[in-house]
Amino acid sequence: MEAEPLREERKALYESAEARVNLFNIKCLAVLLLLMLATESLTELGIFTAEKAAVRLCAAAGTILFGLPILVYLIHDQSPRREDTILKKSWFKYLAISSAFLGIGILCTALTFQSVILLALPPILAAQYRNQKRLLLWTLIGTALLVVVSVYGGFFFGLADWNMLKAAENPNLLTRVERVALATPQRMKELFWHYAMPRLICVTAVAVLASGITRRNAKMLEDQAALAEKVQEEMERKNSLQTRVIDALATLIETRDVSTGEHVIRTKKYVGMIAREMQKSDQYKDYLTDHVIQEIENAAALHDVGKIAVSDVILLKPGRLTPEEFEEIKKHSTKGGEVIRNIFSTFEDDAAFLKIAEDIAVSHHEKWNGTGYPAGLKGEDIPLPARIMAVADVFDALVSVRVYKPAMTPDAALDLIISESGSHFDPDIIRVVSGMRRALIDAVNTPV
Repeated sequence: MEAEPLREERKALYESAEARVNLFNIKCLAVLLLLMLATESLTELGIFTAEKAAVRLCAAAGTILFGLPILVYLIHDQSPRREDTILKKSWFKYLAISSAFLGIGILCTALTFQSVILLALPPILAAQYRNQKRLLLWTLIGTALLVVVSVYGGFFFGLADWNMLKAAENPNLLTRVERVALATPQRMKELFWHYAMPRLICVTAVAVLASGITRRNAKMLEDQAALAEKVQEEMERKNSLQTRVIDALATLIETRDVSTGEHVIRTKKYVGMIAREMQKSDQYKDYLTDHVIQEIENAAALHDVGKIAVSDVILLKPGRLTPEEFEEIKKHSTKGGEVIRNIFSTFEDDAAFLKIAEDIAVSHHEKWNGTGYPAGLKGEDIPLPARIMAVADVFDALVSVRVYKPAMTPDAALDLIISESGSHFDPDIIRVVSGMRRALIDAVNTPV
């Protein structure tokens, strides 16, 4: 059964594709509107010799028909209270096609032979929509009728054409009454076979071609959606496997040292809070995307994974460590990097997470002034995820009970951390932490 998120993504993909088609059709209607106004202007100037009253009527009707969808689109999409573009509404395509269909019919009646190519436009507009065979069929049938109407309408009302009105000495001077006089049954039959039928064939051919292109594009869209779903499923599978490995390692740490296990959960929470607050800053928003923050949170659970290589005698000692024991436990950062590299390097396409997790495990005890361990990195040479982890790690250690010390209050712990801005911690991160003081205090008092 298809997962709900995948169905939503597929639906969004199709809606986006239809919105682009509607936008294209809106632009076509805008061009037709300009063409209609140009026709009216050329008729008024005497360059086109069609009957002015008929062209004026056609121009007025065409302006309304072509302009209506454009006006609806502009009014709706410029509204500050709109939730989404009107181009994604299912009914909007029918408005656009109907307006094009009726407007072109009026325009062709005014221009007749000169506007034959426009008769193919309604089927082309309709053929672009995915799985809309009925819409295309009805548009094609309507266009076939439109071809016939435009031919005979042009004969009686439109721009004079010598071939259509060949019985007259000067077609440009014919009145409507004189045109009716030329409309013999034989002439009407000739108009159908010599004018209407070639246009019908051309319009049908264009519609079939457009429909074929649309079917090809729809197949490509289906393939794109299927590929996106496959990629999504693969990512979910990989993330699930990654999460299980992280949980297994975190559980392993907890079996060695219960306090470390709880520390892992709390620091993961603090890291996520700090990173999301930093994301609001222009300085970090490009790097700290939602995906990267999620990776940092997952990696934070492994920051002390190297402690599985530390002797129980040292790890569980109920008191302060000797200098020699402290040197031994300091090796957990390097060892943690090795563990992560050995495990996660086997995950294909997981280089980003591997880098973040390794950086955090190895460098979360580095200090901004270069006096930390294991490499004595300084300033921005310390990876950003490790600098965030350093704050969360120390904060939780200060507010937690240890066998060798009582817990500090969150307020006192934050004061101490802020006092070490520029020495132990990144000053930019401390500025963020200072601004979220209340949230961090509340987080300490909230059970994990």
